Amino acid sequence: MVNDETSRRSFLKASGAAVAGTAALTGTAAAAKDYEYLTPVFTTSDLNVREDATTSAGIVATAAKRTGGRVFQGPESSDGYNWWKVQFSGDGDNGSVTGWVAEDWLSSANFACPMTGTVTSTYWDTRDGGTRYHRAVDFADGGGTPIHAAAGGTAEQRYDDGGYGNWLIIYHGNGWKTGYGHLQSFNVADGATVSRGDVVAYEGDTGAGTGPHLDFQVWDPDWNKRRSYYDKYDEAVQGTGVPRVFF
Repeated sequence: MVNDETSRRSFLKASGAAVAGTAALTGTAAAAKDYEYLTPVFTTSDLNVREDATTSAGIVATAAKRTGGRVFQGPESSDGYNWWKVQFSGDGDNGSVTGWVAEDWLSSANFACPMTGTVTSTYWDTRDGGTRYHRAVDFADGGGTPIHAAAGGTAEQRYDDGGYGNWLIIYHGNGWKTGYGHLQSFNVADGATVSRGDVVAYEGDTGAGTGPHLDFQVWDPDWNKRRSYYDKYDEAVQGTGVPRVFF
């Protein structure tokens, strides 16, 4: 497992390692954050995922820093913490895990993972013998899997790009956009308003693809592609937080 700024997260079996959310506190928890059902989040530190909303509950797994999740239930107050029940994406060795975590080491995410599938290529993967870099994250699930809007916005462009094949750009306001490439087909009209989680397209193999997958990109107001923290072979779950803060 690597816990630096450039490589993500593994789910670990419970061990004696010191990670966030282990020690009981005295006193009363601060006011809880205003997470709603299915709010996309990610961990800001290694964080124990527990069977119940207390530090005495068994550890289901440990989510390392920058693991994406989505809120299912909460908050509950116990042991000086506010607790939320969260479903997390898995890594290459472990599937999705759901359990209770202390909110002190959670952050809401601006974008949610657009589909369920395996990460087959990450940001900064090398291409063409190392002469260029991949500036997106690829998710694959065999073709035809629904693609969901990563955040609310407007379907700004929808066309055949050539290399990206069927290509969709969603504008989210304040200059931020997400791009979705190699789509099998679209499920949204040009100019349509979408909400986070709406099905906007389907996974495909159009353009210069190497098999069915989604090429997912995040663009800042200056049209720079922005990094998303995933590891190759992560088992991503649609709706979990894209593991970083963009805005």
